[in-house]
Amino acid sequence: MVTMAIRHHHLHDPLAAIVGSKYVADEDFVLETYSRDISAFPGSMPGIIVRPGTTEEVSEIVKLANRTGYPIVLKGGGQAGGGVTKGEPTRNIVIDMGRLDKVEVDIANLKATCGAGARNSRIDDALRPYGYYANTVIGPYFTATIGGVTSGIAGAGFGKNVSSVGCNWGHILGLKVVLPTGDIITTGAGPDSNIYRKDIEFREVTGPDLTSLFIGSGGALGIITEVAIKIYPIPKYSKAASYVFDTMENIWAAQLKMAESPTVLYTNLIMFEMANHMVRAMAGDMHGYGALFMAVEGDSEADVDLRLKEIEKICTGFGATRGTPALNHYAATGATGTGAFVHDVCAMSCPFMTWESMSTRSQSLEYAKRMLDILNNQFKEENAKYRTSGGLYTVPIANTMLIGITIHWDDTVPGVEEHNRKLWKAGADFMLKNGTFSAYAQGNHSSSISSAWSPTYYKVMSGIKKTLDPNNILNPGLWNL
Repeated sequence: MVTMAIRHHHLHDPLAAIVGSKYVADEDFVLETYSRDISAFPGSMPGIIVRPGTTEEVSEIVKLANRTGYPIVLKGGGQAGGGVTKGEPTRNIVIDMGRLDKVEVDIANLKATCGAGARNSRIDDALRPYGYYANTVIGPYFTATIGGVTSGIAGAGFGKNVSSVGCNWGHILGLKVVLPTGDIITTGAGPDSNIYRKDIEFREVTGPDLTSLFIGSGGALGIITEVAIKIYPIPKYSKAASYVFDTMENIWAAQLKMAESPTVLYTNLIMFEMANHMVRAMAGDMHGYGALFMAVEGDSEADVDLRLKEIEKICTGFGATRGTPALNHYAATGATGTGAFVHDVCAMSCPFMTWESMSTRSQSLEYAKRMLDILNNQFKEENAKYRTSGGLYTVPIANTMLIGITIHWDDTVPGVEEHNRKLWKAGADFMLKNGTFSAYAQGNHSSSISSAWSPTYYKVMSGIKKTLDPNNILNPGLWNL
């Protein structure tokens, strides 16, 4: 009998010495699963996979990459939808951050320190027994990681209460980051901004705030391994409401009217077109252009009811009709609210890509109409052929409007991926030429965004990258750097 020796990647043993052999993989079937995300973009085959369990292990992996010249590509929850960072195909060391998922709750100081691989559902599960929540992300709830959201989405992501409290970056106290050289740094008013401090305690450091350097960077400038985030008591009272509008113009006017109120009327608000298959199934005999879903939370029932009455006054003033019980239930469980409401909503795991960007309030209606025109008119015949569809959603955020179209498809149709890549490119070009950009900072999104940087902006960003990453080890090619 002939015994064949297993031939491993030549970094297998050095990586195993850092993290343990069971956390290193180089088999073809494993590499294939890491080669792409859920989007229609083609994959990039890794060379080897490693799953560290501590910040120090991440640091040692990065140092090994610098010594050997192998690039590093990061993986969080895998639902970015913009294609994996290509790096150098077949050579990449893919670091899976999933084991760094510890959540430490500090009620006395109103914060939670979360490993970058912690899913948002895990963070809520850790906080809920104490009666607290964190402003993490509205979805994908069970797959997105806090490290991926913080480094890979505009403003560190759009939390469950984004319409009333803004994007997540205002809730992040500081970060622990492994730099591309392997050095470890804490940001915010943490141990590196004052060597006598033991922990990240608050954000307001006297001096440059390096936290913002890594937020939304896509992982090009450092590997976030911990996120210290503010936590808040779960409100005592919560109610939900939905309203159906006949026209796009009326639903827009209602959103803008509510958003300009001196007192924020809702905890969160999101709009979906009635054509959305999920909304259509819940609408029964109701018809119209779109529906608003709102959660209203507070510490007194009287306050919640007062705000709901004002919401009803505004919505009915623009011709809206109160939604069905099923639509109201979705407002409480699917689209809005704290973790207690969204906990039982299923994870999004179907193939999708997005056109998601932010527009000024005054331009947002025309912007959305023109974006829909690309989807429904320019690509009408191709979408029908390839069974591709998309639906508009909006979220008012302070002085802006988050406008998104989620594109879904039947991945059994031959040629659909090539079509969807063409469709995505049309949307990405539209965003840039209208002075805005995709909300996502990974893969193809980053390359598209940086293509519109001015020469001076590119020079600054390139200089930062070269200073922090002289060997161009970390996510090479991201942002075209």
